[in-house]
Amino acid sequence: MPTVAEYMKKDRIVSCSPDTTLREASKLMSEHRIGSLLVLGDGQRLEGIFTERDLVRAIAEQADPDKATVSEHMTRHVITVAPYESVVKASQKMLEHGIRHMPVVDSTGRVLGLLSIRDALRAMIGSHEFP
Repeated sequence: MPTVAEYMKKDRIVSCSPDTTLREASKLMSEHRIGSLLVLGDGQRLEGIFTERDLVRAIAEQADPDKATVSEHMTRHVITVAPYESVVKASQKMLEHGIRHMPVVDSTGRVLGLLSIRDALRAMIGSHEFP
């Protein structure tokens, strides 16, 4: 059974600070061709995740992209996964919570990587393991 550690992205994690503007965040996501940014505070502590969905919601609420910050629109209660968990279990968490990106953290809460729904699907198709 494939584990999260085998399929998570370690080298493509892109983060921002809570005071990053919506415009800066959208540029980062566009430049890196990604759908989410990890929001890291002091000491590289995970404070939230800012996703394409959060950006769409902010724009729909007429937030000023040059003044509004990521911290005002990010998802604060981040669902995470441990690296030793199975990809199947991680996929079930994603489905249960309706999310497409999940930070992978160690027992201290330090971010190790990011697992996307695409990564999970790739793992399950490659191993022919389906829930």
